[in-house]
Amino acid sequence: MLFKLKKRCGDHYQNGKRYRAGDIVESSLDLCVRFPAKFERDFAAEQKANTAPAVSKPNIPPPVDKGGDKNKPSPLSTKYGEDVTSKFPTAEEVEVLVFEKSKWYTVVDKADGEVLNEKKLRRKDVEPFLGQYLSDEDENTDED
Repeated sequence: MLFKLKKRCGDHYQNGKRYRAGDIVESSLDLCVRFPAKFERDFAAEQKANTAPAVSKPNIPPPVDKGGDKNKPSPLSTKYGEDVTSKFPTAEEVEVLVFEKSKWYTVVDKADGEVLNEKKLRRKDVEPFLGQYLSDEDENTDED
């Protein structure tokens, strides 16, 4: 039930909150009976509260699956940053992992965990760097 605090009757404190004249107080007790000189029932506010549209949740898209097993993070993830291998198609072909930390990228060999780049790379430099390993593999297959 909703009750309006009358004017010139002082403040009202309920559940640690201070109410002043004209404020609406929600209570399961009938405050008009308990404090007859202080409150009047506010039927208009109750009606408005009952007809108010339901608050809808914001439309938040689901998280994007970045691939990999989320229950088993790479042990290198914390050392080199976040595993972003799925963002680089060439990385899968040359069997390496790519990690990002503070906009710097590290390329690591999947087999032995060895860091392949001497200096940290920027995003634009990762694919050309990976391309070096792709062309090395292509050259080896041509020789056979």
